[in-house]
Amino acid sequence: FDILFSCPHGADSGPVVIPIRSTYVVINDVTLVRVPENTAIDAYSLSLKWDADSWSVSWSASLPATALDAVMPAAPGDPVELQATINGTAVRLLAESISRDRRFGDARLNVGGRGRVAWLAAPYAPTVARSTGLAMTAQQLAVDALSENGTPIGWGLDWQLIDWLVPAGVWSHQGAMIDAVKRIAEAAGGYVLGHRTAQTLHVRPRYPLLPWEWAGATPDIVIPSAVASTEAITWSESPAYNRIFVAGQEQGRMGQITRAGTAGDLVAPMVTDPLITHADAARARGASILAAGGRQATVALRLPVLPATGILDIGQLVEYQDGATARRGLVRAVSVEAGLPDVWQTVEIETHA
Repeated sequence: FDILFSCPHGADSGPVVIPIRSTYVVINDVTLVRVPENTAIDAYSLSLKWDADSWSVSWSASLPATALDAVMPAAPGDPVELQATINGTAVRLLAESISRDRRFGDARLNVGGRGRVAWLAAPYAPTVARSTGLAMTAQQLAVDALSENGTPIGWGLDWQLIDWLVPAGVWSHQGAMIDAVKRIAEAAGGYVLGHRTAQTLHVRPRYPLLPWEWAGATPDIVIPSAVASTEAITWSESPAYNRIFVAGQEQGRMGQITRAGTAGDLVAPMVTDPLITHADAARARGASILAAGGRQATVALRLPVLPATGILDIGQLVEYQDGATARRGLVRAVSVEAGLPDVWQTVEIETHA
């Protein structure tokens, strides 16, 4: 089958617009507590980082040595859960690594780890061989991966990806729960990200709107250059493919995906995946590859964590206004550095020329 791919725009809603001001006043508030007891833990500094290629936040903190009992696990393989709240944005964390550094009468702990979604990964979730003799949709396969002996383990899915039918006998995987869900999402050009606090997995398309449609869409956030304390732009080039062949295997489908309005004369290397069993899956996978091509600029902005925006989220469509130049793109990485009284977030935005 041949497919001309052009993704429709989502419903417009009003963006969060950061006003242009000569001065931005933010009263920073950072807390770290052990849950569920809500035991407060003092922190000298706290760092968090998300990106579109990692399903969990990674984090580290510097704590006083007196916090050792609060972060030390009661038993091996049972890390303590913490909750960090930065200017109103809460994030649940697992304390997976602990070290102590003592010098000149000052003892500190260096603690770090991943978000609570790490419970679905090694070493906490077992490696399981999965297959099914039933036809199921991709979303049903992901739900099934979040179960033990057919019983749900209490994690939900925020499924924003296209869904499609996978015939009986096609699905086969060995790995932890998060690996299985990630594998299913990647088949249709998607990615997985753990919710910041809830037991939920976001399953999202890498390009909910294609780059050539961003100009006509409503951005989630409008950021003026006045609010950015620093800006860095990195340009890169990759082939501007406008056609790709995507194929399944034994029970798969072959799709020719062409960017609408082009001659389809620049063909990307063919992609095969056993889970490409429907035209919708082929279309989504092919579109994600074509969308990633061409001239790009990664814009890194250092911003305060404002009440109106909180910590920005992966996949948000952002408009960055630099004088007469407006760049639109998707948030691909966010890092936060909190060391009171200063709190800053650095946002990396994928833009296309």
